[in-house]
Amino acid sequence: MNLVELYPPSSMLLDLQARDKQSANEEMLEHLVSQGKLDQGAVKDALKAIKKRETQASTGIGKGLGVPHAKGCNFIDGLLGVYARSEEGLPYESVDGEPAHLLFLVLSSQETAELHLEIMKRVATLHRDEKSLRYLATSDDPKRITDIFREADEQFS
Repeated sequence: MNLVELYPPSSMLLDLQARDKQSANEEMLEHLVSQGKLDQGAVKDALKAIKKRETQASTGIGKGLGVPHAKGCNFIDGLLGVYARSEEGLPYESVDGEPAHLLFLVLSSQETAELHLEIMKRVATLHRDEKSLRYLATSDDPKRITDIFREADEQFS
């Protein structure tokens, strides 16, 4: 599994309306529900799992990136993700104190914990690429965003 597979255009939310971390996580999970990828009844469990992960360390990794995630989720099969963009940015308790504009939600079942780690490494690659981050922060074109994800994926080929 790679970024292109986890974040196809149908999993992109390019006009995130949320104004805080909790609302952003809820909005991304509701997007998964609207896409038929997550049961409505699992949203509460997903929020709890993400919040539990946040108690270990903030998933606001800086440079405008937030990576809300949870491993070992017994309410899903496989790996689920949403890529979301907030033009205004939102407070995300980021390590650099800056607002988050780009969010990469990752939820994985127990069986896909290794794939979860692989996705996190690929997002870290984007984190180190200033040009890609600037482009992702301004692009409304899912095809071009997919191209950026593909470039990050190719670094692991």
